[in-house]
Amino acid sequence: MVYGRAIVTSAGQDRRPPRRRSAKRQRQLRRRRGVALLVLILVAVLIAWRVAACGGCGGGDGEGARSAEARPVPAPPAPQVAGDGVKVGTFLGNYGRRYYGQGPAPNRLDVIWKVRLGSGWSSGKYEEDPPSKWAGSGWTGQPGIVVDGGKTYVIASSYEYKLRKIDAETGKVVWAYQFDDIIKGSPTVFENPAPSGRDDKYIVVAGSRRGYPYKLDDPRVAPVRAVTFGTGKELWRLPVPQTDCYSRDCDGSGFFFDGTYYLGVESGWFYALDPLTTQEWAEGKKPVVEAERLLLGDRRAASHDGDLVLESSPSAVGTTLYVASGAGHVYGLRRPDLKVVWGYHIGSDLDGTPVPTSDGLLLQAVEKQYIKGKGGMLALDPSKPAAEAAVWYFPTENRKVGDWAGGIVGSASVNDAYNPDGRYPALCAFSAIDGYLYVVARDVMSDETVPGPDRGPRLPRPVQVAKIWNGGAISTPILLGDALVAAGYDQRVHLFNVRYDEAEKGDDGALPSANGDGTYWTVTLEERDQFFAEAAFESTPTLWDGRVYIGCRDGWLYCLGDKG
Repeated sequence: MVYGRAIVTSAGQDRRPPRRRSAKRQRQLRRRRGVALLVLILVAVLIAWRVAACGGCGGGDGEGARSAEARPVPAPPAPQVAGDGVKVGTFLGNYGRRYYGQGPAPNRLDVIWKVRLGSGWSSGKYEEDPPSKWAGSGWTGQPGIVVDGGKTYVIASSYEYKLRKIDAETGKVVWAYQFDDIIKGSPTVFENPAPSGRDDKYIVVAGSRRGYPYKLDDPRVAPVRAVTFGTGKELWRLPVPQTDCYSRDCDGSGFFFDGTYYLGVESGWFYALDPLTTQEWAEGKKPVVEAERLLLGDRRAASHDGDLVLESSPSAVGTTLYVASGAGHVYGLRRPDLKVVWGYHIGSDLDGTPVPTSDGLLLQAVEKQYIKGKGGMLALDPSKPAAEAAVWYFPTENRKVGDWAGGIVGSASVNDAYNPDGRYPALCAFSAIDGYLYVVARDVMSDETVPGPDRGPRLPRPVQVAKIWNGGAISTPILLGDALVAAGYDQRVHLFNVRYDEAEKGDDGALPSANGDGTYWTVTLEERDQFFAEAAFESTPTLWDGRVYIGCRDGWLYCLGDKG
């Protein structure tokens, strides 16, 4: 209907018929629109600049607290033996989690020196559990290596509450910083981009259990500490909030990249920290939180009875971080704001660190706990949706050891960093609770398929290269080209020679080169030597320039190699 000059549409909207505009009026409108557009562009540029300048200015809310843009991390370079610098800077070397030190490997495992690590009391898993005494060092406990002023130093954690800097040549302790509880994880060392002097040229970060005899709700719980490499002076400590998880410890090892320190703690919080800027709190100084994310699982987490711990160390590929959770998930987090952008649900307790391979896979250790199927080593392709991500699975046998029922507690070791041109086969080594050390071919599948971890769809099983009894282990073996070092509950450190012999396609045990150049090799492990201790080994070893460094549950840190 028409009422005067107004038109009512079927939607009930009122619109007026267009009027004819003069040419002058049209020019005025075009100028005004142009000015308005220019103003909008300038405002948008200023807003973008402001957001970038303050890093998102979100105060760490976990939902876009930082800019969504980030420079992808490059492939981690292998440090050189010569010259000063951080050599082995975190658990499994760096954020790629596939570097374990540098050879040559020794021929023997003689004791060159040993340092007393001592022991300490710690609370039980649950509040009602009695405390217990722990000796030496444990999982993961891999020593770090730093060369400064031409001298090599070892950074080692212990169950005596102490983090130590040790002269690698003599075994002399340079300094010891004391935490409030036992230290299980591996220390992280990074070069300070803005040091105030020689003391803080490098910064050391490590985590401990929550503090003994603190209760779970104690406001003083701050298990993550940063100290200077020069003298061990405390820089800050990170308070960890209580959650539905039964723990407030920190076993994982973080890494530093592009001004930010990334780390997960056992209560389920994952942090992006500014480790160079601090704030005051009740116990001293704490680092600024740039972003945070709570990762407690979203499927069947209640069946874990509070066992939702974030114990693994994060790895990085491109702009994505990967971390495994006791809630049964492998998470992919967008690095700038820690938003979950990928996830794979397994269901078991996951302690092992996701290890990225050079061909784009993630190798995830799977425990037997909470799942119907067997534990083992799972290869995932994070470039695919979760429903299509499983590539292969190598199950291990069930066996009761302590609280474990089977599977793998440690992490995978790969030869990628020591096979740069892909001349030799792509290998993976790991130790399992079932009593064996395994070596498998990562890209060659057997004729058999196996059920997935939770009795899911059947998956290819990689070819087994070696299976060697070591009493079972939660220590991660280290695979360095022509050497493999592994330790376990048989109270031994094993040193193997990895021999590659040229072969023809179709020969028994022949494996292709990783680079696909058409050459084939057989792989043989020959034990060079072994070292027997007074207790089990749970820590991961480090190899540096002819020496193996490893802590033991007997209360000692050992430097092993060719004596004399």
